[in-house]
Amino acid sequence: IKHDGTMCDTCRQQPIIGIRWKCAECTNYDLCTVCYHGDKHHLRHRFYRITTPGSERVLLESRRKSKKITARGIFAGARVVRGVDWQWEDQDGGNGRRGKVTEIQDWSASSPHSAAYVLWDNGAKNLYRVGFEGMSDLKCVQDAKGGSFYRDHCPVLGEQNGNRNPGGLQIGDLVNIDLDLEIVQSLQHGHGGWTDGMFETLTTTGTVCGIDEDHDIVVQYPSGNRWTFNPAVLTKANIVRSGDAAQGAEGGTSQFQVGDLVQVCYDLERIKLLQRGHGEWAEAMLPTLGKVGRVQQIYSDSDLKVEVCGTSWTYNPAAVSKVASAGSAISNASGERLSQLLKKLFETQESGDLNEELVKAAANGDVAKVEDLLKRPDVDVNGQCAGHTAMQAASQNGHVDILKLLLKQNVDVEAEDKDGDRAVHHAAFGDEGAVIEVLHLGSADLNARNKRRQTPLHIAVNKGHLQVVKTLLDFGCHPSLQDSEGDTPLHDAISKKRDDILAVLLEAGADVTITNNNGFNALHHAALRGNPSAMRVLLSKLPRPWIVDEKKDDGYTALHLAALNNHVEVAELLVHQGNANLDIQNVNQQTALHLAVERQHTQIVRLLVRAGAKLDIQDKDGDTPLHEALRHHTLSQLRQLQDMQDVGKVDAAWEPSKNTLIMGLGTQGAEKKSAASIACFLAANGADLSIRNKKGQSPLDLCPDPSLCKALAKCHKEKVSGQVGSRSPSMISNDSETLEECMVCSDMKRDTLFGPCGHIATCSLCSPRVKKCLICKEQVQSRTKIEECVVCSDKKAAVLFQPCGHMCACENCASLMKKCVQCRAVVERRAPFILCCGGKGAEDTGDELASGNIPVLQKDKDNTNVNADVQKLQQQLQDIKEQTMCPVCLDRLKNMIFLCGHGTCQLCGDRMSECPICRKAIERRILLY
Repeated sequence: IKHDGTMCDTCRQQPIIGIRWKCAECTNYDLCTVCYHGDKHHLRHRFYRITTPGSERVLLESRRKSKKITARGIFAGARVVRGVDWQWEDQDGGNGRRGKVTEIQDWSASSPHSAAYVLWDNGAKNLYRVGFEGMSDLKCVQDAKGGSFYRDHCPVLGEQNGNRNPGGLQIGDLVNIDLDLEIVQSLQHGHGGWTDGMFETLTTTGTVCGIDEDHDIVVQYPSGNRWTFNPAVLTKANIVRSGDAAQGAEGGTSQFQVGDLVQVCYDLERIKLLQRGHGEWAEAMLPTLGKVGRVQQIYSDSDLKVEVCGTSWTYNPAAVSKVASAGSAISNASGERLSQLLKKLFETQESGDLNEELVKAAANGDVAKVEDLLKRPDVDVNGQCAGHTAMQAASQNGHVDILKLLLKQNVDVEAEDKDGDRAVHHAAFGDEGAVIEVLHLGSADLNARNKRRQTPLHIAVNKGHLQVVKTLLDFGCHPSLQDSEGDTPLHDAISKKRDDILAVLLEAGADVTITNNNGFNALHHAALRGNPSAMRVLLSKLPRPWIVDEKKDDGYTALHLAALNNHVEVAELLVHQGNANLDIQNVNQQTALHLAVERQHTQIVRLLVRAGAKLDIQDKDGDTPLHEALRHHTLSQLRQLQDMQDVGKVDAAWEPSKNTLIMGLGTQGAEKKSAASIACFLAANGADLSIRNKKGQSPLDLCPDPSLCKALAKCHKEKVSGQVGSRSPSMISNDSETLEECMVCSDMKRDTLFGPCGHIATCSLCSPRVKKCLICKEQVQSRTKIEECVVCSDKKAAVLFQPCGHMCACENCASLMKKCVQCRAVVERRAPFILCCGGKGAEDTGDELASGNIPVLQKDKDNTNVNADVQKLQQQLQDIKEQTMCPVCLDRLKNMIFLCGHGTCQLCGDRMSECPICRKAIERRILLY
């Protein structure tokens, strides 16, 4: 049989030989018999069976709900003798001599799988016909397994197709829709379409009331509405009715009574859809799927309260089917017996497949049956049913006695299901700590990973099973392995808000610094999620205090993330408990304060400023937080002008709130005032109004609002005057802001070093006009603009070296230097920037500065020794980092070693096939504990 003009869309067989299987839910998608029974394409999709070209197609149920059995016969491994059509003389060694099938082959290109290679006992080997043109040269004397197939989807030999209607539907049949909404909508194209009013059909049983000339089905529902459907959408409802049950279109709900026994729907996705608006779905209802329960109550909206698996749940009546009526003649005792019988019927149906029976018996804890099955010689202790072994089923359900029986039979404790989960994964999922102990004694790998790279510890943390987590850690499970997303159990515990599990993991030595695929370590993750309780636990158990300032690839620390997402409690913990560095900059040179101001998070701004964050740090564009605040305010004012027809209302709306803004950050009634409030708050706390960004703009240049400019100036003046008033007259000249202003223009900051006196008095624009130093009146012979530190490039140079007279390093770097990095001369004295500007230091006297002699600041021998020790320690720390950090990513600690002796972090090591150092093939990976 050939279906000309067709092709299997999986194996590309063309044309399709034998039965053609056409998908009812996809356009022009066909499978051959081998691919159809081999579970190709979507198992939820329904198919048409087309036996011969031109024959009427038969709509089948989806394979997902159908039973699959093993084919046996002449397959590889079968023992055969010559058959009825034998015509090959004595190639087999004589009549009655046996041979073994080694391979199933094609007799010709147009007749696939129609021949078999046989190795005869006399040593001869040849190809023989098995089905070619209806002939068989072989007869089976000992069969072999040949894959599996869907028994109920195959045509019965000799049966004529008597279905007059698509899918076998007839007028009066009760039908349901078992498909997802998207699939139904796509199938309805050309078959009546889809409207919003048809949503009732997804959860209600209807009655077939007509079949039109296009073979589309007309269905009537209890509401009285009639809808036309593609027959591929509908499934005949198998509803058991009691003697007095309502008939026809009276609906599916009227048949239930209190006391009825009902079975819950098996299909997880369908029941989730049905439960919407009918009690909803909860994960705790998962064990009830397919189970039999008793109706306790029928609510006014026809929803059912059903007692099942020892608890009561509310179900949509369409999500259950009646098994038996209550019946006044049935006593409580007989009802209980009936319930037990029905549970056996639905939970332990015998199929004739020993492997299936073994798995079901193990899942149900039937020790006697498992013992009996294990005594049978043809049972496979590692056999699967629905993709799971008996070991996995017993582990998930906590049947320790059955596990011990299976372990005595040399069961494979590392067998995997279709998701890669092993028995230990199933035990973790089922919260079975005792099972994990038995598996550990049975040498199971507690660090085994499934296809999502999850360990049993990942699963236990995600399910919230604290005792299982403790058990796994007690038996030596690694606490910091990463899944396919790079997440460790720490990340999962933070996401699930399980602080108790988080504390246990940290006590077991879980690594806080490991980052996931998005670059987040545990602290970053807690800050991102806004989980203050988790952050509190993490900070209390940090192995090294500087981890709190660890950066992501983009330079964001945990404090940046908390400020960006307005997680106030987390930010407070990082600042007060973690002592986080408030002024760390990301790759855009933004501090946490920049981000908080940009997002207008007023509470975070207040927290950072009061904790001592620097207000005048500039980002990559030269903007300070005050620039950002005023830019936001201006943009909001422009939007307001566009939205309001009467521009005069703007001034009226602004005036009453002016005083509030001047007072700083208070409770603002309108969100549009927050940017202006933040700006006034920053100015009132000393933010510089004159700093210019890379476009040459000061903060006031970004504020066209004269009222706000006056308010900012007033706030800044009050701050400055308050500081001056609190100091003695002798200290006023030491004011850093005054000393940093150019003595000529007063607009720019001083940035030019005069030589040979070593004073700094003007900006680079005014310095060419100065002939004598404005501080010491000495002749200016050289002018050098002060650049950034040549060592760190993070800050401006701020320390003058003597006697060479160079200023090339910031305060931090200069303290470590014995020689000038510019001229290599020995540094005898160091003078900070403020002294060069005419200020006074601790050892400064007015006579020394007036004469141009810079006082010695660090001439103490002890200080020199301290600096040397610091340098030594820093070098040692760098050496330790090089030894312990991953040589590939340079971000994570090295925790995986190869047989060659080299190592990397686990995340990099998992992705490599050869050592990055010696280029030898990686034969084994060893994790460091």
